[in-house]
Amino acid sequence: MHRPAALAALLALALAACATPVAAPAPSPLGDVQIGTDIYPIEATANGVWRVKVDGHPVICSKPVQEACYWSVRHYLTAQQQLDDLG
Repeated sequence: MHRPAALAALLALALAACATPVAAPAPSPLGDVQIGTDIYPIEATANGVWRVKVDGHPVICSKPVQEACYWSVRHYLTAQQQLDDLG
């Protein structure tokens, strides 16, 4: 016969292993976008979304292709410049 305390400890350990959060994998690099002299890395998230980090802000690419990332970054930078011009 199994001892109840040992069985309870084993069950608690198994439940704790299931409840422990797993860190998401780091985004994988897919190339980069160059605008002028600035180079921004393209990365894919775990769910397959491509994005580019611009000054610490994630810019989502409209499609998972390098050209779409280029234009997404260009539009983001243009919008930021126009906001800065407003004061």
